[in-house]
Amino acid sequence: MKKVSLILITVFNLLLLSCNCDESPLMNQITFDNVEILRDVLPSEFCDAVRFSSQNTAYTITNNGKIFKTEDEGNTWVQQNSGTEIHLYDMFFLDDLHGYIVGGAKDEGLILKTTDGGNTWSSMNFQGELTSIYFINETTGFAAGGKLFKTQDGGETWNEVNLGFFKYQKINFFDREIGLLAATDPETLQLVVFKTIDGGIHWIKLNNINFGLNTIHKIQIVDGIAYLFASGGKIFKTPDMGNTWQVITTPGLNSGYFINKRQAIGVGQWWYRLGYFPGGILYLTNDGWKHWEEKHTKGVEEFFSIEDIDFYNDSTALAVGNTGGCVIRLRF
Repeated sequence: MKKVSLILITVFNLLLLSCNCDESPLMNQITFDNVEILRDVLPSEFCDAVRFSSQNTAYTITNNGKIFKTEDEGNTWVQQNSGTEIHLYDMFFLDDLHGYIVGGAKDEGLILKTTDGGNTWSSMNFQGELTSIYFINETTGFAAGGKLFKTQDGGETWNEVNLGFFKYQKINFFDREIGLLAATDPETLQLVVFKTIDGGIHWIKLNNINFGLNTIHKIQIVDGIAYLFASGGKIFKTPDMGNTWQVITTPGLNSGYFINKRQAIGVGQWWYRLGYFPGGILYLTNDGWKHWEEKHTKGVEEFFSIEDIDFYNDSTALAVGNTGGCVIRLRF
């Protein structure tokens, strides 16, 4: 009897060891049970991005140079003085006081910097539109767009990094040394991904996948996995810092956010069957986009489209877009 019990215990332990915990049906499922549309909290604007700087504080930026800040998870927003009317694309915040915003149009680029939580913003002009910004620490950062620039003094000065004639899209880092940079080859219009392993001193072009004619809207890195949100709803995923790639097919996202490698929220736009009255749409998945659920906003009076979403932690998110003054708040 003891021998039988020992065999059963051993088999049970082997089953536990071989179990992929990510596949466990006991994982808490995310749902749309707590979705709020916060109406008339912003002017009617096209908001391109939203970023948290702390648990209650977040910023959103528009295509005509406006910056709005909330300190109560989206209930109220205060406009800040950006000093520009140029299209603002991306943000990065080191903490509640220190943050950067990039924008531009055609051959004109701009970096805005705050050291006092957005009360004041200083600006610096560049040649070439800038669409992405990322800092690996408080002094070293990169701005990407028509050109690629690097700072090593907290944004006081920027130097061009010349990788050839490319149009740069988005940039993100796994750590202080290893990062990914998406770009477009202007001759072939092919998507190109560069990788650095020395903090951006040198960049290597990755040739281990054909990325096609895609544009990258966002690079997110979570738990050591990078997700490149591409045009047409594709997501290029690398679990090993660019050595191998997988392609995830989604319903057609503008952007999204992975909470972990199985659970994610996506945002986008949907159309009625006859092709009119578009509206914003939210998607969620609990199994890495093998299956998904969707939730429509009511229509153009609320969201023409949803462009971006950001989490401060795993339980609260804000989403913005081309709206009639609305912001979406999700709780999980």
